[in-house]
Amino acid sequence: MKRTQALLLLGVAAVFSLLFGGFFAQAIGAPHMAPVIATGLFVAAFIPKGQYSLLDTVTPDLSKLTTAFVQWGGKILRKHVLAMNLKSGITPYKNVKVPQAMTKLSALGGPRPYRDQDDVEGNGAEFTDRVLNVYQSKWDFNVDPERYRGKYLASDSKAPFYEYILDQVGTEYMSAIGNVTVGKGKRNANGTAAIDIADGWITVLAAECAKANPQLIAKAIGVINSTNAVAKVEAFATAQLAWWREKGFVIKCSWATFDAYKANYRALYGFSFEKSESGAYKLDGMDNVILEPVSWITNDGLLGVVYDALAFGTDGDRITVAASMRRNIIEVRLLMPVGCEIEDIECVSVSDNLIAA
Repeated sequence: MKRTQALLLLGVAAVFSLLFGGFFAQAIGAPHMAPVIATGLFVAAFIPKGQYSLLDTVTPDLSKLTTAFVQWGGKILRKHVLAMNLKSGITPYKNVKVPQAMTKLSALGGPRPYRDQDDVEGNGAEFTDRVLNVYQSKWDFNVDPERYRGKYLASDSKAPFYEYILDQVGTEYMSAIGNVTVGKGKRNANGTAAIDIADGWITVLAAECAKANPQLIAKAIGVINSTNAVAKVEAFATAQLAWWREKGFVIKCSWATFDAYKANYRALYGFSFEKSESGAYKLDGMDNVILEPVSWITNDGLLGVVYDALAFGTDGDRITVAASMRRNIIEVRLLMPVGCEIEDIECVSVSDNLIAA
């Protein structure tokens, strides 16, 4: 069958080549050139054809670009989430589908001298779970390909410029979450900024300290500056329970407080406060206590954490990108769930200025 079709095509090509070759030769007054012209037309019929235009310009396929945002956007955004530098003292939960109870089982009562009667009242196991909730966040923006026609699309119509866009937006998305939401974020479903997405750790801790019978009481440290930072930070460290100091813990502070500590340290001892061999800033005489600056603390408060008691939650399956096309505009929406909680309130400690309004 294929052979018959091939012979038929050859026959048709030959007939039309002879006809048009003869017509063209007669038209130019050279009938003797008819065989040559016919042969040329016959050969030309089998040259691969493309789409050519004297006004050939870059015309991106907007439907494919829209699909690309959806297909690759979630992967690009998840890459940024996985690379998020949460630092020490924080446990990431990356698959929070529903409110997640972070179980804490305590033993009530304690050992006592033996006697033959039962002493069970008030003793036993007690669950004091805290629950991690994540709330969906979003970032909406429009992409007008016309803006890129003289840039990315001008040099290569196949350039995946959507990757550049999503990569940059993803970087700034994580920056807003890491610098704002996880610190003083305060959940407001009608809000318009990163601070409204979810309650941050500082907000959660302030609420605990404000309870009628708080499990957490802020330590009175006061204002920290470049003339007293060393004494204030050490006072906070030594105020912790003995088992904290044996286990080891991190003291999180603002970059301004960290700079004040270094300046005060130089003034007191005549040399710089440097990292230890392990790469951490350990306090003098307290090898298990680390001072760590973070961007989401903005005042001179201090936050002590042991056993990675800060919990950060998201859901990888709901980190997605939706895109649709309106006329020639690509409308894009990035989605990412975010939540912060304290796993165990007994494993955190705060100074008074951290939770000050």
